[in-house]
Amino acid sequence: VELVDRLEDKMKLIELLLTMAYDAKVNYTDVLGSTKYWDVLIYNYLRQKNIVIPQKKSKEKAEKFEGAYVKEPQVGLHKWVMSFDLNSLYPHLIMQYNISPETLVADKAVKNMSVEKMLNKEVDTSILKDATMTPNGALFKTTQKGFLPELMQKMYDDRVKFKQLMIEAQKDYEKTKDPKLLRDISKFNNIQMAKKISLNSAYGAIGNVWFRYYNILVAEAITTSGQLAIRYIEHSLNQYLNKILNTRGEDYIIASDTDSVYITFDKLVSKVFVSDTDDNKIVEFLDRVAKEKIEPFIDKSYQDLAEYVNAYEQKMQMKREVIADKGIWVAKKRYILNVWDSEGVSYKEPKLKMMGIEAVKSSTPAICRQKIKDALELIMTSGEKELNQFVIDFKEEFNKVNPELI
Repeated sequence: VELVDRLEDKMKLIELLLTMAYDAKVNYTDVLGSTKYWDVLIYNYLRQKNIVIPQKKSKEKAEKFEGAYVKEPQVGLHKWVMSFDLNSLYPHLIMQYNISPETLVADKAVKNMSVEKMLNKEVDTSILKDATMTPNGALFKTTQKGFLPELMQKMYDDRVKFKQLMIEAQKDYEKTKDPKLLRDISKFNNIQMAKKISLNSAYGAIGNVWFRYYNILVAEAITTSGQLAIRYIEHSLNQYLNKILNTRGEDYIIASDTDSVYITFDKLVSKVFVSDTDDNKIVEFLDRVAKEKIEPFIDKSYQDLAEYVNAYEQKMQMKREVIADKGIWVAKKRYILNVWDSEGVSYKEPKLKMMGIEAVKSSTPAICRQKIKDALELIMTSGEKELNQFVIDFKEEFNKVNPELI
């Protein structure tokens, strides 16, 4: 009980669950799913506008539909990596394409449409007058705003507010190391994460056969337009960087995953910093490059895409997330980054960001767990020689350890 109480003090998860339940006017257990939660959210939102919701239809058989795009990464070690992240991708796609059950023009999609065709601009979109088209061929009206994009906007604005409070608290903590700020960081992070999860779960509900507003065409419209958004920017950034760095056909995008791209700026850093190897100066330089060059280019590229698909409004917002001096990719969704700056929060000492790396399994002997973490840090900060020596030293130590400890 004491452990649960301490966890609650730190994480505020039960408090968060209660807040979400009262906010959506649902039972506590409904917060753990998406269909009931969103059914009630939508009902109350439309009731305020005196709009009657449709009757639930008899259950249809669940159908498979296209998911997100994940690029095959360039496996290995990369230097000076920056990641750029699309803010709340699926909710913003719903807003951009005005995706809502009542704005869908027809129950059937325009035939022979694909992400590839739209990526190469092989589709004549000039014929779209009062509608926008997603890569699966679904058409959505642009003459009236749907209730779903409207609701998404309201929730997203709340999320932005709490995320900003969290970042401010993180910045203050880096300066003062006041332990009270850790609670604020945890609280604000939980609230913004709750809003993020709520926003993203709307897509999950639409693709769920038990949901009142289930429609496979609408669900696939969201995922395929997501594929188009991330692949379009990957293609545009590669063209831009090849032009800037006087190269041809180089792939600077190490990896991309649903809503983010990871780009190596090693060639640019080598050109600018010939003799100076001060990490802090390089981080400051890359931060400026991101703000003054890359982000404005991304904005312009997405504006062009929005005009091409005759979008209801341009809602793709991509911002720089991390700056790392080293990054190692093992496979899709499995990487380690040595991060110096994350979303504008600079660190005096770099922090490891690990994704999908099974560094510490419960089956690993306790004595080895910390050593595995130390080895990963050595990979990031030192060379192969130091790592080999570290392994040799620990092997000797390990052989002398009491077997019960292992």
